[in-house]
Amino acid sequence: MAIDTDSARTAENLLTVRDMRGEIFPSEIFDEHAWNMLLRLFVAEASDEAITAPDLMALTKTPPAVGQRWLAHLVADAQIEPYSDGGTITLTRSAVDRMNLFLRRAAGVHESDGPA
Repeated sequence: MAIDTDSARTAENLLTVRDMRGEIFPSEIFDEHAWNMLLRLFVAEASDEAITAPDLMALTKTPPAVGQRWLAHLVADAQIEPYSDGGTITLTRSAVDRMNLFLRRAAGVHESDGPA
């Protein structure tokens, strides 16, 4: 599973922008826990960092009960590999490939941005 370094940088930038958004607007209106989890896992895997469920929920500011439901859904949807309690959570090969594709396209959109 190769993660494109440019895609990883784009994912990090998206997370930074999402964090800034949360500082300015009430975070309750942007509850996208699953997407935040996928982005965090992508960035972590690009950096060879191991992430467990509690780590991921802390990083994404997701309440544990909500996070567990989303993790179960992401496993069922084949976005993340099945994992054991306390084990490392990783994206599936298919999810990595789709994230690389999405992030390359997203980077292209941002590159076309004109002056602010």
